[in-house]
Amino acid sequence: MPDCTGNLTADILFDCANAPIGGIEQNIVLINKDDIDLSTTTVDLTNRVLVTNLQLKPGKTGYRLEGIKQSNGKAWELVKKENAPDKFKHTFSGVIFNPSTDNKQQADELSKGAKYVVVVEQVWKGADSADAFEILGLKSGLELITMTNSSKENDNMIMFELSSADGFEEVTMPKTLLETDYVATKTAFDSKFVEAEA
Repeated sequence: MPDCTGNLTADILFDCANAPIGGIEQNIVLINKDDIDLSTTTVDLTNRVLVTNLQLKPGKTGYRLEGIKQSNGKAWELVKKENAPDKFKHTFSGVIFNPSTDNKQQADELSKGAKYVVVVEQVWKGADSADAFEILGLKSGLELITMTNSSKENDNMIMFELSSADGFEEVTMPKTLLETDYVATKTAFDSKFVEAEA
């Protein structure tokens, strides 16, 4: 049975060989939350913020959002609860560079009310790159919160934000994804976690 007391169980150390670095890598993967098979997605038995397998349902895939430099970003924050365990609000801010008809169609789909999960690769990757990937919104999903476009700002790009809905935040900070090692996880990420038809 997991420890729900919130008591610390280990030292919190600074690894000076892996000092923190800001930012995420350019490309991210957006996944329709309903396309994730939560029954076969596995969380480490001793660390509830570590996912060891992100499994999509048969025939499903994630979708790449291409970025440049630090155009895309992620954030999370604690949400205090008065009469319940505290939770975490996950936020992803993204940019759609070309307001083409095809890209606008996908942007419009984001506005229909579905929930999404976002997988990012951090610039900071930790020892042996074991902390490179994070999953935002795995349990509750993220919703479109804002979407803007102005011909006089941001070079006419479409700016948007996905976030945990108020009252439906995540039970943990974004989970780390490590499927065996960095290479295996990067391979799954680059293939957009595609799952073959059954």
